[in-house]
Amino acid sequence: MVLKVLMLIFILLVFITAWYLIRSKNKGQFIIFTFIGNRKINTLFSVTSLVLVLTGIVGIIILFTLPKIFNFITLIIAAMTISILRLSRSLCK
Repeated sequence: MVLKVLMLIFILLVFITAWYLIRSKNKGQFIIFTFIGNRKINTLFSVTSLVLVLTGIVGIIILFTLPKIFNFITLIIAAMTISILRLSRSLCK
């Protein structure tokens, strides 16, 4: 039961991160960086937020239908997505 609650909190954080990326893309500013007119970063944020939303949906399905060990799939996919976002942002500069 504790694992389900913790995974729900994690999945909620994944959805919040996706929402923040979409909001930042529309606003043109991410934390302290301004990227208005940069199509590469706009596309990167769109793809990353879409992947995070899909990860959250898959995570909810896994949480309630599959055994506990499959929750690692959600953790790994979300961690890899954020890592790829970080590496890609470094390459877009």
